[in-house]
Amino acid sequence: MNKPNILLISVLIAMPIMGMTMISPSLPLIKGDLNSSFSDTQMVLSIYFLFLALGQLFAGPLSDRFGRKPLVIYGSLIFSISSLACSFSNDITILIFLRTIQGIGAAACFAVGRNIISDSFNRSEAASKMSTVTAYMVVLPILCFIFGGTFAEYFGWHSNFIALFLIGVIIFLLLRINLEETLKVTSTDISILKIIRNYKSIFENKWFVIFSIIGGMQTGMYYSMNGFMPYEYLRLGASASEFGLWFSLTSVGYIFGNLINSKYTIKIGLEKMCLYGTILSLVFILSLIILNLIGINSLFFLTFICVLIGFSHGFVVANAMIGAINSVDKNQGASSGLMGALQVGFGGLAGFLIIYFGGANTFIISLIGILIMSTISIFSSIIANKMKSV
Repeated sequence: MNKPNILLISVLIAMPIMGMTMISPSLPLIKGDLNSSFSDTQMVLSIYFLFLALGQLFAGPLSDRFGRKPLVIYGSLIFSISSLACSFSNDITILIFLRTIQGIGAAACFAVGRNIISDSFNRSEAASKMSTVTAYMVVLPILCFIFGGTFAEYFGWHSNFIALFLIGVIIFLLLRINLEETLKVTSTDISILKIIRNYKSIFENKWFVIFSIIGGMQTGMYYSMNGFMPYEYLRLGASASEFGLWFSLTSVGYIFGNLINSKYTIKIGLEKMCLYGTILSLVFILSLIILNLIGINSLFFLTFICVLIGFSHGFVVANAMIGAINSVDKNQGASSGLMGALQVGFGGLAGFLIIYFGGANTFIISLIGILIMSTISIFSSIIANKMKSV
């Protein structure tokens, strides 16, 4: 079996993230155009996260039964068609509904894409490859932030969904032509009871739970930032295109963090790299809180610290992914789906709660929300290192 093309897998895993980053800069415009509340507008992201999470619970086990390739091909097709439908929506309720369909399609690519890496490489190689994949894949969301803001400002937010449709079609065609099946042994039972038993067994795995919490809190912070940061940038005088440009630099920080992680994770170990990254993340969030409390609010300082937060996430996310998936010997498709669901679910829930409690209007509320998530990830990383030393 030939090893999968890393660039193609990067594009595959990036597609669900593009469904977020392409839309995030346009949230204030959607709110104004559709005359919706902050909470309803946030649902355009949160409902996408919810079904992206739930879809992974089924995509993983289905890929164990039917193979990786069919799941990602149909997932990319569903994503494409629903994106096109979103572009014609002029009602917030219809838009939210269509985003649920889009999230389901994205879920297959997000969960199964990670499993393709796990299928094809051993534990240490997979961690290194995943770090490389995430470094590649964040380039596309960077472009989506920049072009998403520009499209929304100059052509209207509907154009963002047309762009996602075109991206989905390209991914669909590339998968059909270039991807080979990576699953070596298929599962013969995908009954509901079997899936429940599998998930129960996975939740009994302490390593899986710890790594999922670590990764879930860190990625959840980033996902929730996509919901409340557009409003803070708007308060600081940035347009949609300017927000897309400034906030895209967060992913640049993530790239550099991933590159360092890719070089040192085999030598230092997954657990220690996670701990270092979570500590850095907490320090940077506290710095942003202090600046906000003393009244130092500027686009430069906000963007600079967002870049540093992205850098710290690069030490954590890939290692947490591989640590969780490879802690499970059987049904790794289910473990990947469950871990991905927890990550996205944390982000969607955190983003909704932050906006619900006033984070769109009061920035410090948003910062307290991600501070809590960062603290949880540090304690989980400490536990992981103690378990490793036993």
